[in-house]
Amino acid sequence: MKIPDFEPLTDNNNTIDRKNALKEKISKRIDLEKIKKDCKNKLFSLKVIFYLNKNSKIEGQYQKDLDNMAKIVSDVLTDYLSKQDKVNNKKTGLGLMPDDEDIHELHLFKKFVDKDSDQGLDIKLYKLSEKNG
Repeated sequence: MKIPDFEPLTDNNNTIDRKNALKEKISKRIDLEKIKKDCKNKLFSLKVIFYLNKNSKIEGQYQKDLDNMAKIVSDVLTDYLSKQDKVNNKKTGLGLMPDDEDIHELHLFKKFVDKDSDQGLDIKLYKLSEKNG
């Protein structure tokens, strides 16, 4: 699924706001209930391409660590956006998997684009196998 015109974000002090922004973008592009059923009791491979503006004058806008950007994506796909939500059993994520420990393979890429409006993400979640299978 492509998430166009969206700045890929990193894990920092505004993490929950950043996760909610991505969750909202994804929710508008998928049939969430159908995908939840398809993902039940599965292990996954996740591929994410992050498109970053190479011409940005804003410090750090294109110099982002893949692992920090991937953390937000993987957390959004789970039941809980934060550890506190998990402790409180408050399901705030998309709920495609209970926890990001169900992601057994990651493929992460940064690609550079020429302007802010070309920034975004391309997220692909593949089913690897059944859990305990």
